[in-house]
Amino acid sequence: MRIHALLPAKEIYSAAHAGAVAMVVQDFLAHSAYQKEAIVIGANLNEPPLKGAYYQSIKSWHRYVYGQNKGLAYGYISWVKSLPADKRPEIIEVHGRCAVAGLVARALPDIPVMLVLHNDPRVMDGAKSVLERKALVKCLAGIAAVSEYLIACFQEGLGADDVSEPRFYLTKFGMDSLFDTPPQKQKTILLVGRMVPEKGILQAAEAAAQCLPRFPDWTLKIIGARRFKNGTPTAYQKQVDAALSPLGRQAEILGHLPLSDVRHHQAEAAIILAPSQWEEPAGRVILEALAAGAALISAHKGGIPEYAGKSAILLDEPNAEQIAQSLMTLIDDTKKREYWQKRAWQHKGTSLLEAAQTMDAARQAIVSHFVKPT
Repeated sequence: MRIHALLPAKEIYSAAHAGAVAMVVQDFLAHSAYQKEAIVIGANLNEPPLKGAYYQSIKSWHRYVYGQNKGLAYGYISWVKSLPADKRPEIIEVHGRCAVAGLVARALPDIPVMLVLHNDPRVMDGAKSVLERKALVKCLAGIAAVSEYLIACFQEGLGADDVSEPRFYLTKFGMDSLFDTPPQKQKTILLVGRMVPEKGILQAAEAAAQCLPRFPDWTLKIIGARRFKNGTPTAYQKQVDAALSPLGRQAEILGHLPLSDVRHHQAEAAIILAPSQWEEPAGRVILEALAAGAALISAHKGGIPEYAGKSAILLDEPNAEQIAQSLMTLIDDTKKREYWQKRAWQHKGTSLLEAAQTMDAARQAIVSHFVKPT
C-alpha cells in the first residue's frame, strides 16, 4: 500500500525539533507493515529527517496568498498530479489540518483521503461549524483520531446519517518502555511541554513557589520552548520566570532540549507535572511520564484519562492550589509517592506495534471501501 502522510506546514520532521504530531507519524509508520512504501510529506528541512519512512519536501505555493498549510497543500496536489499512475498514493493521510484534508480530497477525488485528528477540529479552519464538518464527511474516505474525545468533538452536532459514512477510526498512539528497569529517582519535579498557557506551566510554577521552600532539597525543572526551539523569551515565559524567582536555584527553565536529554531528565524525575489547562486531545507527555515510572500529576481534561487510566493523579481543576496540594502530599509521603511511581511503571498502554497495526487496519478498511467517482 503506497501511503502519503501529509504533515502540517509547521511540523519539523527531524530528531532535533520534532513536535508531537511528527513523532506520532513516525511511530505509526516505523512499525507499519507498509513502512517501505510510505512517504512523509512536509515543508523543506534544514536537517536530516526522522527515520522510519522516506521524506519528501514540498515547496509551498504562494504561501503569502494561501497561508502556509493551504500553500503546502497546493504544492503537494501539483506534485501528485505529476506522478505516473503507478507511483501515485493508494491512500493519503492528512494529519491535523481539516481544511487541507477537504482541499486535497476535492482536488484528488480518485484517491481516498483520510483525515487524522490530533487536535479539536471545532477550533480549526474548515471544521469549526457543523456544516463544515458535514461537508468534510461527504468528501473524505475516512476520519481517524488519536482519542475518543476527538471523535466526539468532530461528531458534535452531526446526525446519524452523517456519522455512518465515512467510517470513524480510533487510532491511539502507543509507547514502549523507555527504560529496561525502573529508573533511580532523584528529588526532582519535571514538567515537559511547550511554553504556552494551555500547558499549565505558570500554574505549576506558582504551585512550586508555594510548596518547595518547605522542601529545600527538592528542585523543579521545566523543559520546553514555544515552538520546539529556543528563542527570545515570550511574555508568558517572563510570567513563569517571575513566579519562579523566589525559588532561586530550586527551579530551572532548561528550554528546548534534544530528545536524549529529555529522556535523561524523565529518568531522574520522581514527580512529573502535566497540568493541562485545556481539553488536551491525548498528551504524548502523559505516556512518556508513565513509561519513565514517575508519579504523574495531570488533569482530567480531554483525552488524558483515556491514556493515563488510573495510573496518575488527575486533577479536576489543575490550578496552582490543587497542584501544590498534590505536590506536597507526594513530596511529604514517600510511600504514597512510591505507590504512584509503581502504578506508572506497571501501566499497560498501547504498544508502538499495536498502535501501528490499528492504523494499518484503518488504512486497509478505507482503501477496501473506497469507490472511485465515475
